[in-house]
Amino acid sequence: MSARVAPSRRLRAGLLLFALVQLCAALTVGLVLLQRVAGASFCAAFFLLAALFLLHGWAGATKTHQIDVSGTGSIRLTVQQEMEADPLASKGFVVTLLPATLVWPALLLLHLADEKGATRIVPVLRDSLAPAEYRALRVAIGTLCRRTEHAATTNEIL
Repeated sequence: MSARVAPSRRLRAGLLLFALVQLCAALTVGLVLLQRVAGASFCAAFFLLAALFLLHGWAGATKTHQIDVSGTGSIRLTVQQEMEADPLASKGFVVTLLPATLVWPALLLLHLADEKGATRIVPVLRDSLAPAEYRALRVAIGTLCRRTEHAATTNEIL
């Protein structure tokens, strides 16, 4: 089973919206409520910092992931910088599914570790794939999660 996971439009829109809310809160506290709230400059700086982190996440959420699940249960992950990139340009690397993986009807939160021990979390939302590909990937990941080494600590809602 092979799936090309595009960046989620809903996730990116949510990040941008929440960043704008944080910017508005920073401006409101920093300009309007400066005299009324104790520590208003600290609160405004906190909101501004949160908005910057959210904007950084919004700008960086453009990577496409190619996930290949074999019949034996091995997973290969290929990360592409742009959606138009050639899928054969990168060989990818073999990853293992960690017990903290979440399998929900509208979201797969894949907690993966590579051969070097580095971990990464790959969110897969429904709008990242075609509906048939999403169902097939959810079933494949759910099957891997039901194995005995993952069964006790994986949160799965099918």
